[in-house]
Amino acid sequence: MTSLAGPMHLDLSAKEVRILVQSLGNCLATCQTHAVKPDAPCEDCDAARALKQKLESHLER
Repeated sequence: MTSLAGPMHLDLSAKEVRILVQSLGNCLATCQTHAVKPDAPCEDCDAARALKQKLESHLER
């Protein structure tokens, strides 16, 4: 089994990256933690937001 601790390289098309960005946006919009308490900390949302921004920056190139 491969360790996920280090960087990983994936070849994704622009369409695949757009789908991932859209999916992360949907995930952030439907967070159950924030549905209960909008200002609550959510580690998953923080990670999803960072990944979404990272993917979006690759689409802008």
